[in-house]
Amino acid sequence: MSIFIPEHIQKLSPYTPGTSIKTVREKHGISDIVKLASNENPLGASPLAVEALKNIIADDVSVYPDGGVSLGTALAEKFSVQPEEVITYNGSDALLHLMMRCFTVPGDTIVSSHGTFVGYYVATSIANLNCVSVPLTSDYRFDIEGIIKAIDETTRIVYIANANNPTGTYINQAEFEQLLNAVPDTVLLIMDEAYFEYTEILAEDYPNSLLHRRPNMITLRTFSKAYGLASLRVGYAIGPADLIQVMAKSKLTFDPGTLSQIAAIAALDDHAFVQSTIELNKRGLDLFQSSFKSQGWTISPSVANFSMIDCGSEQKAIDLTYELEKRGIIVRRLPGFKLPHCVRISTGTDEANHRVIEIMSELSQYFASSFS
Repeated sequence: MSIFIPEHIQKLSPYTPGTSIKTVREKHGISDIVKLASNENPLGASPLAVEALKNIIADDVSVYPDGGVSLGTALAEKFSVQPEEVITYNGSDALLHLMMRCFTVPGDTIVSSHGTFVGYYVATSIANLNCVSVPLTSDYRFDIEGIIKAIDETTRIVYIANANNPTGTYINQAEFEQLLNAVPDTVLLIMDEAYFEYTEILAEDYPNSLLHRRPNMITLRTFSKAYGLASLRVGYAIGPADLIQVMAKSKLTFDPGTLSQIAAIAALDDHAFVQSTIELNKRGLDLFQSSFKSQGWTISPSVANFSMIDCGSEQKAIDLTYELEKRGIIVRRLPGFKLPHCVRISTGTDEANHRVIEIMSELSQYFASSFS
């Protein structure tokens, strides 16, 4: 006799982290390596957050956390909402898993797009949901009309990553309002805005979902990107109090940890660091988008902190990733995102970005016949 494992868990494809610097160093015997695979902040962490962590005391470590109350209160003040409308947890992807547990039962239907956040696919697979994935448009954007048409009486949730990872594309204000008007009150709309701080600057018609509060909509955001706190795992959700409180009573009691909250609260006031991060990313993304296009690569029109290259086939994506690794640049192939023929390159420091452009120019000639 063996332990029972549900079929949907047996079939689950686990999340695979990006290749590490150590792995590339050992594989290729090189030391000058830049990791541009995980959309991390190239400036590191918020200095105010780091300073706050240096000043922790014994009780910060030896006493159980308050379950996110401190950070939730700070976020409520920042966004002018009520504390009961905010929930914090160990990253926004943990909140995504929590919502699947709170608002669905196995077999329910969730509607989203093909080629979206890998964490969404993992969360819905674990929850044993029926995922309706609407194909991306020819320019790698969410097909909002297609998503609306896919909603029926079995739909429990509509998930929108805005900006989308890994394409970097977004739904604009008009499309967002179209979606708001079409989603039934009985369907939960999740707006995943992990790249909000970048996208609101890069896209003039980007819709801030917090300015359009609805009784059936929850906004997700994170401290992992613009604030540089990826390793501390801090995310938050803002939505109607009745839905947020369902999540609050269902999550693990003490999470997120005290140190994560201390860092996140300090980071909220680090406006100079966030501004520097946004400006660095804008320079890098502008360089990537214009240079890759002029070099002949097929790219998505990104407004996040990465560019996606469509290589045309999975083997060509594998080859490009390998050739970049040999030259000390770690990027991310995207089979887990349902786009095995594509590669994602995060923006880095100015120096790293120019290095990428030089190498990609060289490789564009090397791959000329393959990508023609």
